[in-house]
Amino acid sequence: MIKKIIKRIISKVRVEKLYPIKIPVMEGSFLKGKTAFISGGAGGIGFAIAERFIANGADIIISGRNKEKLKAACKKLGSNAHYVVLNLDNPENFDEVIFSIIPEFCSKIDILVNCSGIHGSSNFWDVTPLEWDEVMNVNLKGMYFLSQTFGKYFKKNQIAGHILNISSASALKHGKTPYEISKNGVRTITLGMAEEMIKFGIVVNCLAPGPTATSMLNMTNTSSLKWSGNPTGRVATPEEIANWAVLMVSDMGNYIVGDSFYVTGGSGTICIDR
Repeated sequence: MIKKIIKRIISKVRVEKLYPIKIPVMEGSFLKGKTAFISGGAGGIGFAIAERFIANGADIIISGRNKEKLKAACKKLGSNAHYVVLNLDNPENFDEVIFSIIPEFCSKIDILVNCSGIHGSSNFWDVTPLEWDEVMNVNLKGMYFLSQTFGKYFKKNQIAGHILNISSASALKHGKTPYEISKNGVRTITLGMAEEMIKFGIVVNCLAPGPTATSMLNMTNTSSLKWSGNPTGRVATPEEIANWAVLMVSDMGNYIVGDSFYVTGGSGTICIDR
């Protein structure tokens, strides 16, 4: 009797999977012959971008602080993936690290994706100076100087490279927290770098996702996509964001310059506070 009751309850419970919707993925030769460097490529959106880049013909190098996490990610990604340990808090080491890996892994690098980012407190009253520095060092300082390093490399070697900064719909919000302020900063830095680099054939743009099913939102591959604050009623999948990254660093993105492309489901655009 009890078993029947339990079965009846279970049959009425709708169990939502992470992918209750069908997400098309970009696969082809959009990035054939290209090599991309992806900071923060071991998890979340960065990992999804690495997967889509490889599926479109690219070789990739991912970076981060955690060597074991990087190794595990490369094992999943396959033989087209390599990794390098890189701490964005130490821009002084960027030249040494980046230029030492080029002869080891590839003949040249064509694409930089700045995907490293940390969130921090969501409450203005709880922010500490230490937290401010941690968020700004990764989300702005590290991104700025890594882009500078690659910009000089592209310029010196006459590579018509692409730099794609991963921002957030939070760039459209008021700057109450270091995260929101840093993402506002990414938008304006993208414009400045684009202005400086386009004269050398280097294309700089920004991709700004809304809420996405990653560990930043404490979501896993068994979580629901439901998100009541978003006009679409859900969060994005990392693959949705990665599709747009492929387009923006491919030749189809050559005429998009200094733009911030928002993929938010309406969060930050229709609903500016969500």
